Amino acid sequence: MILPAWRVVPAALAAAVGLAVSLPCAAVELDEVLAGLRGVPERHGAFEETKRMALLNGPLVRKGTLDYVRPDHLTMRVETPYYEKLDIAGDALTIERRSGVTRVALASQPQLAAWVESLRATLAGDRAALTTHFDVKVEGTVGDWRLQLVPRDAALAGVVAHVSISGRGAEVLRFEIDEVKGDTSRVEIRPR
Repeated sequence: MILPAWRVVPAALAAAVGLAVSLPCAAVELDEVLAGLRGVPERHGAFEETKRMALLNGPLVRKGTLDYVRPDHLTMRVETPYYEKLDIAGDALTIERRSGVTRVALASQPQLAAWVESLRATLAGDRAALTTHFDVKVEGTVGDWRLQLVPRDAALAGVVAHVSISGRGAEVLRFEIDEVKGDTSRVEIRPR
């Protein structure tokens, strides 16, 4: 007996979908993730950061924009709950607030340096910079990956316990820092 096409096609599609779902996804390698990231010369996104600090009764939620231009220029504009602009080029950090402008060398701020270096090295797809400062584990697939970073430097490890960066393909979508004393920072990024 020959089945009509309207019964064969749905059955064939269901079988194909079932086969695709049952095949294991290949584990991703660090170089695969970084190669995709390295191919993007600049990035622009909106972010929402949730900071939980022992000194505060509740979380601090900041929202704004994040811009990156290779090789090392990163700008973070906080729009709410207050105005702040962080502009980072090389080792120089410029912080602009309503009260004025401050310039800082990142080398003098290990916690901030960890945040900056892990994000910039990841966005640049720079394996050497990433693995110089962190032990790196990668999980997932190229389409849905997570980098787990642990600081190598003892002074930095005394402040930052763990950094986790997640994304899909060539997009970084989430950035998390867990500090040794229990404070946390979670940044969700929406490409624009």
